[in-house]
Amino acid sequence: MRNIHTGESVRIRYLDGQGNWIAGAREKLDRVFRCHYNGTVKPIEPSLYLLIDRIHTRLGAGRRPIRLISGYRSPEYNRLLRSKGSGVVKNSYHLKAMAADIHISGVDNRRLYKAAREIKAGGAGAYSEFVHVDVGPVRFW
Repeated sequence: MRNIHTGESVRIRYLDGQGNWIAGAREKLDRVFRCHYNGTVKPIEPSLYLLIDRIHTRLGAGRRPIRLISGYRSPEYNRLLRSKGSGVVKNSYHLKAMAADIHISGVDNRRLYKAAREIKAGGAGAYSEFVHVDVGPVRFW
């Protein structure tokens, strides 16, 4: 996982052989997923990490890195994006630490979007530079 705004990356095993979270793993992931606008770290809904991993595995992406465009968004940053008219919704799942905008290096976004839709574990939205995934209700755009 590489945050395109901060340049930070993390390559981490986060679950043990029994499916339990490895100590400290979530904190490392949450830091990479923080709001790059003001540095606010918020605990990300763990099922979002699992969803992203399922998508990556379904695509057979192997060691191809996941590029994080947006993880958690602070209310201030979300308001700023909305004021620029960039199609950002007021009650975004990014504010709830339940969404990510991602791209997998070397994978066409249409394939990425299709994989997210097929899993049906939340919302998925297709954009030119990334795919939005969240762990809210199942819906697509």
